[in-house]
Amino acid sequence: MYCLGYLNRLFFLAIVSTVGMAENYHNNPVTLQYDSDLSLSVLVENTLAKSPDQFWLEALATEVKALRKRSDSWAAGAASIDLGYQEASSGTLHFIDGGVSVPIWHWGQQDAEAQVAHAAAQGFLDQTATFQLQVAGVIRAVLWDYALSEFKLKEAMLAVEFSEQALVAVSQSVQLGELSHLDLLPIKRDLLTQRTRLAQIKTDLNKMAKRFQTITHSNAVPYRFDEKRTDSNEINVNHPLLAFINSKIARKKAEYQALVLRGSGQTRLSLGVNSDRGDIRSNDTESFNIALNIPLGSEAHNGPALSVISIKLTKLIADRAHLIHDLNDNVFDLSQNIALGEDVLVMVKEIAKLESDRLKISERSYQAGELSLYKFKKIQLTQRRAELKVMEQVIINNKTIALYNQSLGVLP
Repeated sequence: MYCLGYLNRLFFLAIVSTVGMAENYHNNPVTLQYDSDLSLSVLVENTLAKSPDQFWLEALATEVKALRKRSDSWAAGAASIDLGYQEASSGTLHFIDGGVSVPIWHWGQQDAEAQVAHAAAQGFLDQTATFQLQVAGVIRAVLWDYALSEFKLKEAMLAVEFSEQALVAVSQSVQLGELSHLDLLPIKRDLLTQRTRLAQIKTDLNKMAKRFQTITHSNAVPYRFDEKRTDSNEINVNHPLLAFINSKIARKKAEYQALVLRGSGQTRLSLGVNSDRGDIRSNDTESFNIALNIPLGSEAHNGPALSVISIKLTKLIADRAHLIHDLNDNVFDLSQNIALGEDVLVMVKEIAKLESDRLKISERSYQAGELSLYKFKKIQLTQRRAELKVMEQVIINNKTIALYNQSLGVLP
């Protein structure tokens, strides 16, 4: 009896400790509110507007403007002005020189630079679409993970409720002498286990809510965010990730061609005037001169820079091949998971029906005194868990469909 009393006190202290830990974990819970007027697409747009990556996208847009301004310029670079003055030691002879030097476009170079600007502009659009898809993917994942966490909380609360009811029922049987105190200990242990699990799940749910808040900068959750499976079933060139890497490849090709046409340097056209004054042996004169400065040996000097671009271009082409392979594999895996989820849903629904029939039979047995309250409650728990299993599978199937749409580049 002393041992049993000690165990009971130990159990009580453990329960108090577990509840205390749960309260400490949830002193500052993150509260999310379901909003029936909020859609998944609007949530994604709001998140994009608040993202610090918007500054990066603005910087990319600024680069596009700078490249367009350069390709539209009539000169291939900055012009320079030269001024010179010479005076003889006698002070009677003066030479004044003045001129302007302008870099001029090589044949086809300006069009090549315009192509670089065009590729950069397309890259900016594709980068924006890729960023939108990535944000949508993160939000899709966190929403369905939060939904699963909420479901696990319901399941854990149900388990705790059953354990508490079982403890009451078995305690009554012990008081009536139908069961011994030893029969009570496993029930208490199970209640302690279920309450510990409930505390952990509450903590996990709070973490998931905080993650959602951090990602979206909002506490509003769409009331419904399930999606219809897209009719598309294969990767095409319009996929944002594929379009983005294609635009990067196009830009590298344009940069390579522009560098080839520029050569090792820019040709410069120079115009100048010269004025001679003070020479008594000749008349005062003004002269005009023109010069064309053409760099030579381009292959020797721009070869390393061309090689760098070529390496990056080759790497991008290889990355595109890997990307296509990964995207196709991901689509195939998710399509298989969708088919499996549909089959599993049929089976868990059948199991739930069987458990419902079993509960009806056990209810009659309990009313007839053929079944103890504890066993009847246990059958009730099994039937309720079977129903929850159907709900869980629906959530899993909806998450898989969302990930499938994501893998095909479909925005909400």
